[in-house]
Amino acid sequence: MKKWLILSTLCAVLLIGGCNPANNDQQELEEEVNGEDIQEDDDVEQEGEGEGLDNEGDRLAVEHEFTKSFIVETDVEPGFHQMRGELNGFEMLIPENGIIPSMLHAIENDAVETLIYTFNNKSKKKQYHVKLMYYQKYPEEVKQNYLNVFKDEVGFDGDYKYVEANDLEIYHESYEDEDEYGPVLKYFGYLFLKDQNHAIPYEFMAMCQGKEECDISFEEEAEMAEKLMYSIRLLDQ
Repeated sequence: MKKWLILSTLCAVLLIGGCNPANNDQQELEEEVNGEDIQEDDDVEQEGEGEGLDNEGDRLAVEHEFTKSFIVETDVEPGFHQMRGELNGFEMLIPENGIIPSMLHAIENDAVETLIYTFNNKSKKKQYHVKLMYYQKYPEEVKQNYLNVFKDEVGFDGDYKYVEANDLEIYHESYEDEDEYGPVLKYFGYLFLKDQNHAIPYEFMAMCQGKEECDISFEEEAEMAEKLMYSIRLLDQ
């Protein structure tokens, strides 16, 4: 699951050049996904390989050079900041220890923005990945096609739940899985701002961190997934 997640994540944002990076590039990308990319002026070495971001002593969002450029307001509520996409199309909450690796952000044709951030709960040995793709414009007539393709991408063959909130039409669901380290929760939703035809597919994954098993409460993790999803605002332009 971990290797699959890294590779699928890299493929999602390498919009140009396909999905076969050279060995050195792939290693660099994987290190940044796992929070191992260290600037030359860092004074403290990261401990452990491939164990995610440390939310107690590692880099915080406001301290990470790339991530902080997305922060528009700090401490909007305990443990969370407000972030905005580079295309100014959406805002949402990001945990204070959330990190956006520069390699996992891309803009295509000034109209589509892909952004992935990761955060963790070190004390409970849990790791989280959040992926969004902002579409500045989508054709209303292919809306159902977007939803069908999205289900295929996340590996779900059931029916969406539907809600309306924050001037958005939201189609969402979740499922439980397991990898060699323990349980995994995948939560996903497709959000549409109908009047302006903006859209954003949202994916949230909670899993055990590193090589240690952990206990994951699907109910608690779903609450976090929904909190982040419902914090999304698609902005008028």
